[in-house]
Amino acid sequence: FQIHMNPSQSTLTIEGDDIERVDKAMQHISYLNSRQFPTPGIRRLKISSIVKCFNEEACVSIPSVEGYVMVLQPEEPKISLSGINHFARSASEFESSEGVSLFPELRIISTITREVEPEGDGDEDPTVQESLVSEEIMHNLDTCEVTVLGEELNQEQESLEIDMTRLQQKGIEMSSSSLGMIITGVDTMANYEEVLHLIRYRNWHTVSLFDRKFKLVCSELNGRYVSNEFKVEVNVIHTASPVEHANHIAAQPQFIHPVHHSFVDLSGHNLANPHPFSVVPSTATVVIVVCVSFLVFMIILGVFRIRAAHQRTMRDQDTGKENEMDWDDSALTITVNPME
Repeated sequence: FQIHMNPSQSTLTIEGDDIERVDKAMQHISYLNSRQFPTPGIRRLKISSIVKCFNEEACVSIPSVEGYVMVLQPEEPKISLSGINHFARSASEFESSEGVSLFPELRIISTITREVEPEGDGDEDPTVQESLVSEEIMHNLDTCEVTVLGEELNQEQESLEIDMTRLQQKGIEMSSSSLGMIITGVDTMANYEEVLHLIRYRNWHTVSLFDRKFKLVCSELNGRYVSNEFKVEVNVIHTASPVEHANHIAAQPQFIHPVHHSFVDLSGHNLANPHPFSVVPSTATVVIVVCVSFLVFMIILGVFRIRAAHQRTMRDQDTGKENEMDWDDSALTITVNPME
């Protein structure tokens, strides 16, 4: 009894002189697909039998049998990319030798959604339905592509860079152009996360640069399963250098200098003013001071008016009391007889 298989494992041959043993061996033949996500479809097979007689010649003809194995649609994974998609850095960081990391906190996860049958006999209760459960799985990726959105990379002043030494240690390859960067190689999602954390953007002429946008997409099985489009926007923070600030101050008109060299505080000490324009009050400050002064003036005026009205009332009361003490001689009449 012998069993033979060709190198590609597409043909299996069983030889023996006992029909029952051959039948039992045939019953143990199985189809195996080791891929995590096998391609759905029909796998055709053919069984051919030859019976040899004692003279080693085929003496009995047995017709071939054809069949197939149906591979159903597997549960497809959903690859999700997440992380910081909008941040700002100073122009000096873009111009440095290290550049700015595009995906500092990138996270790659993959989930599948499958149906879970209810516990017990579902035929007894027709209202019981199967529920959907999402669970995280681990599998490999083979490509991640970083694309520049908007204008292509100007290779004379900007570039996408990565640590090639660490990339080679993981057995992953990289190719770049003015459109972006492509990373290829079958590896785990965790390793792809580490590699994508290494991608940095440099721009050594950021005078006219305010923002840059990029897009990241990862896939598996030559694009059979594709992740979401993860877009990142980086903004450039421009700050004036100390030399430019000093030159700007030195270029002010000469007649302003005597006014802003120093000022006198309330204690009578002369203090040097380090910021020439800091003593010029703003419009809001002037408005606030005027309003507060007017309010104080109105309060003082009201107090004086109240005191004056009070004093006037007291004088009127004193005058009334004095008038009550005067003689009322309006009814007194003296008649003189001229004959006397």
